[in-house]
Amino acid sequence: MESDGDSATDREDSLTRVPAKRKRYKQKFREEWLLNKEYSDWLRKDNRDLSKAVCNVCNTSFSAEISVIKRHKEGTKHVNNLKRCSASTSKKQQSIVSVFKSMPTNEKQLVKTSEIKLAAFVAEHKVSYNVMNHLADLLPKLFPDSQIAKDIRLKRTKVQAVINNCIGETEKENLISDLKSQMFSILIDESTDIAVVKTVAVVVRYFDPMIGKVITRFWNLIQLFDEKTTDHVANAEKLFNTVIGSFQKYEIPTENIIGFGSDGCNTMMGCNNSVSSRFRQRCPGIIVIKCICHSLHLCASDACKELPLNCEKMARNIYNYFKSSSKRQSELKEFQYFAEADVHKILRPAQTRWLSLNAVVQRILEQWDVLRLYFNSKWLEESECHDIHACLNDPIIKAYYYFLAWMLPKFTTLNSCFQSESILITKLHGKMTAFYKELLLLVLHRNYVNSAPIETIDPMTEINHKDLKDIYLGLGVQKELDSVENEERKLTLRKMCKNFIIRACVGLRKRYCFNDKIMTEIAKFDLEKVISDDREESVSSLFPLLPRIAPTSIQHQQELDDEWRKLPLYYKDLDLSQPPDVFWHQVSFHVNSKQREFILVSIVIAA
Repeated sequence: MESDGDSATDREDSLTRVPAKRKRYKQKFREEWLLNKEYSDWLRKDNRDLSKAVCNVCNTSFSAEISVIKRHKEGTKHVNNLKRCSASTSKKQQSIVSVFKSMPTNEKQLVKTSEIKLAAFVAEHKVSYNVMNHLADLLPKLFPDSQIAKDIRLKRTKVQAVINNCIGETEKENLISDLKSQMFSILIDESTDIAVVKTVAVVVRYFDPMIGKVITRFWNLIQLFDEKTTDHVANAEKLFNTVIGSFQKYEIPTENIIGFGSDGCNTMMGCNNSVSSRFRQRCPGIIVIKCICHSLHLCASDACKELPLNCEKMARNIYNYFKSSSKRQSELKEFQYFAEADVHKILRPAQTRWLSLNAVVQRILEQWDVLRLYFNSKWLEESECHDIHACLNDPIIKAYYYFLAWMLPKFTTLNSCFQSESILITKLHGKMTAFYKELLLLVLHRNYVNSAPIETIDPMTEINHKDLKDIYLGLGVQKELDSVENEERKLTLRKMCKNFIIRACVGLRKRYCFNDKIMTEIAKFDLEKVISDDREESVSSLFPLLPRIAPTSIQHQQELDDEWRKLPLYYKDLDLSQPPDVFWHQVSFHVNSKQREFILVSIVIAA
């Protein structure tokens, strides 16, 4: 038995002993909360700390406890932020992304959202629809813990239906809405597909104020004739009515059309009874521009006709000699190793794209010594090598290739520039004028070119031509001519190269109007010229330049001119390194004396 003293001591120790602290349990975020409509619109888990939750509206983090979440939901700050957010989103046009975010986050909706996003991925990256037959079965194996991956039912036929009937229709509706409220330009091109079906592709280009850029969107691919059509003539009237009808079908006002562009064929760009003439009649003041890239290609193609046929014939013969024989290609590779040259294949000259000849010429010049060694060993054995062997050992032919290697990049560089996605409308006239003047100075006297208005210069007038010996044809040509003793052949080469340059100038003058008032004035909107000191003298009033998109009211026209005239006073506050469309969008948000300035001028010029 314990003594009374021992029991008293134990009781005293129990009273003085400090109880051990219990470790507090941290509630983790529960996915079930997201199924509750009261929380699904603004609540999400904190991926960095699973014991916390995040409010998307207030951008705050707190403990993942239901009592804390309810207390935050009832807070004044959260209620005000939620009202402000819902009011702002209701004013904005909904995009596909916003639709996804506003969807209830229950499991079925998450599956639908995932399927739509997968279909959008397939469409954006041009993935074959057949891939989905395998991907849909692979996803559950990759993500065995995801119920969404297990519930996805998206194979070839369904992904095609989602793209056509869901994503496509939504994008079409958004585009229609934009074109009803924005001024836009139309670009068309006629084509005949592999099934010999005539179609016309229509693309629209407009300024999107939501993103602050000029964007290009595909509008429609229209089949010109159906099975019931008896008249199969694709004339200008048929093309115009088809294009205009595609916009009238969706009640898009033709008053919003401010520009038209296509290739330079007579059906599209003829002065009378063409698609462009009908647009000018239907939309007075519309800006009509031929495809610059197509025009440059035609100029180069026509100019190359002035050179001997042996130049193009040799390029085609060399390619045809190697294309169907792996043995010959292997032998050529051995010669390349022996000559320590780059191991490159011979390129094929395109049938219709003459600007692709530049790459072919560069490759043949690069491999010239290797090809000459190869065909020197073959020409006695094979009769088809005789012409190639003769051309490769002729310094005059090589001189022509050097001339093309110097001249064609001038066309391809300019062509590549205008094929970029950047906004170059303000630089178009300047670049075309500079290129035309560069070619003129090769064959015409400098004093004449610099003193006469460029639109009045006739490259065919021989009285202003330089002597043949004074025409610069490139260093490669001069190097090869030094090794040629036959003066008559040298004179013939100079004449043909001169005719190449003259014909290129004639083609440029024919296909581009160097005194076009609209293009001349648009060049003055280049950012460097907008802030120049002499801008007041060159463009004192903005209204006469763009009559189709200028305001109709005299009061608004005056406001437009006032904004334009005081713009140079504030250029130091603007970022001039931006592209033109982004710059003018930036101008519309310029703040002065607590009032937004330059709203009209930015809208008009950006359009």
